[in-house]
Amino acid sequence: MKFMARQAYDANDNLRVRNESDHKLGTDEVHVYNVLWWIPESMGGMTTAALRRIRSFQSFGKTLSQTILTFSPRMDTDEIRDGLISSGRMRDDVDLVNIWQDLRNRSDHELSQLAGEQPRSPIPDVDGEIENITSFYDAVRDARSGKIIRRHYYREDGSLLVADIRDPKLGRRFILHSLDGTPMTEWRRPRDFYNSWIKSVVNKEPAVVIVDDKKVSEFIHEISNRNFALVLFLHGTHLRHPWNGDHGQVLPRRVETVRNFDRFDVVGVQTRQQANAVRAIGFTDDNIRLLTGELPAGSVLTQAPKERPINKAVMIANLIELKRVDHPIRAVAKLRDRGVDVFLTILGEGPERDRLERLVDALDVRDRVELAGYVNDVPDRLKSASFSMLTSTSEGLPLSMMESMGAGCIPIVYDITYGPRDLIEQGRNGFITPMSDVEALADQIEEFLSLSADSVSVMRSSAMDTVENYLPEAGYRRWKSVIEELPVAQVYDDLIQSSGSPVAVKRATCESLSEGCRIELEFADLRRDVRENVEMVVSARDVNTFFVCGGSLTSTGRLGRRHAVSFDVDFESFSEAMGETFDVYLRMPRSPWESKRRIRLPKGFRAMRTGQWEWYSTKYGNLSVRPVKSA
Repeated sequence: MKFMARQAYDANDNLRVRNESDHKLGTDEVHVYNVLWWIPESMGGMTTAALRRIRSFQSFGKTLSQTILTFSPRMDTDEIRDGLISSGRMRDDVDLVNIWQDLRNRSDHELSQLAGEQPRSPIPDVDGEIENITSFYDAVRDARSGKIIRRHYYREDGSLLVADIRDPKLGRRFILHSLDGTPMTEWRRPRDFYNSWIKSVVNKEPAVVIVDDKKVSEFIHEISNRNFALVLFLHGTHLRHPWNGDHGQVLPRRVETVRNFDRFDVVGVQTRQQANAVRAIGFTDDNIRLLTGELPAGSVLTQAPKERPINKAVMIANLIELKRVDHPIRAVAKLRDRGVDVFLTILGEGPERDRLERLVDALDVRDRVELAGYVNDVPDRLKSASFSMLTSTSEGLPLSMMESMGAGCIPIVYDITYGPRDLIEQGRNGFITPMSDVEALADQIEEFLSLSADSVSVMRSSAMDTVENYLPEAGYRRWKSVIEELPVAQVYDDLIQSSGSPVAVKRATCESLSEGCRIELEFADLRRDVRENVEMVVSARDVNTFFVCGGSLTSTGRLGRRHAVSFDVDFESFSEAMGETFDVYLRMPRSPWESKRRIRLPKGFRAMRTGQWEWYSTKYGNLSVRPVKSA
């Protein structure tokens, strides 16, 4: 395995330690590919952030080219591109490429460049009800179950391009067809088909591929022997319950991505809190970088308007359960009961509207709470408000809060994971209140309303100064720094062994440490290069929680015949899954998650207890760890 030299990076203090490398990519000498699943008509925060980054790269840098790669078969690429350009969201020198449109326009020779398997025979006949999704895309449903059992993707002349078949005998099959209808190539998983296309279309060098989309990040890391640098940008939390701590369950839609974090050359996070949560998994953290979304240009005022009622509040949020819009409404009602008048305007729309309307009526606060829906004058409304609120269960980096700070609104928000702690200094430019505590939220608002006009004015200026660091040029400088240090990477899959069988150990011992334990494994037969780099993975059996422990070559023993590696386990890593059983594996750094191997214990192994955990041999003779049963 060969990599270009990389830099160690501490996302907490922005320190960099540069190593000598053969070559570094620069922002003005690289082709940038931005990966999204699609671009919907009603764009969310992730798509908006990606388009802002693309514009910043063009405004402040001179990249060789920029391309957006998309995968949805429902996209009319030309129409979307024209709309983005006419609305000023994208310049006309950015290429927008969709996999289906691209393949429809390829010759048989160009299609043959997609690496796959030889098609297998036979291919089942169509048997089901055909549903036309678009003019180029059909779905076939089973007449009895109603489930989709087949999808057909067509060229403009109506000929079959790709058949996605759930073969009852051979399983899932993606079959690419030539112009005359002959099967050319086959893939057994959709991700293999998508990755083959990515490798064929990222054909300019040097190249950087930036992945924003969750779906794509789940499979693009599997590309081996690539000739481009791969950057993952996390727009939201990767944990299911981030407020519980750094060692919780991974979101189901993020599992494959998180398990393979070290397959990316860079994992971009938006906050220091999330950087710490990524570190807690245990991967070597030299690929973590602090990157952020951007505010629109001109969204930070040079001077806050002084004429604004101090008791006028605003909240920008989709009306969904995650945002907990009912909490600010309840806080307003509590303040009313104390004789404190606060007027709240909520900007946003969503499925929770009816419930929130009923709550407003039930609390009798219709005269002081407005559910304004989507509006086109958000900047003006922010300028006329005094403070803003945010009460979500979780966030990535809340742009709505940053936009309000840029307009001189004082943020009064919950201690949300993630975001507020990176931006707010308590009492200087805003206020952070205990998570989920409506009473504390009301108390903080009342305290803010009691401040002098001069104190509030100073806070407004401080809030605006803080978010200037998130304007486009500042955001570009962060990306520029990362791209300039990217390696020109060739990724090879370095495996512990070619077979999938467990790795045998001659001896396993456990030593108690002050806050954990040290597991030492003496291997029967393991190459030295593997012993020097191997990691131990401890993965919960029934929930998506795992952590990685780096190894240390402890001793070769007399005559060099004893090959032992020790792994230090911090019990804090179990803290969010105390009742779970964990299985133990070995894995090489940056290798695919599926390449990890169980650890086969010697016969007669006796369970080892450390603290509240027992390391034991399963019925198959493999190493696992479980909580000690109470007496």
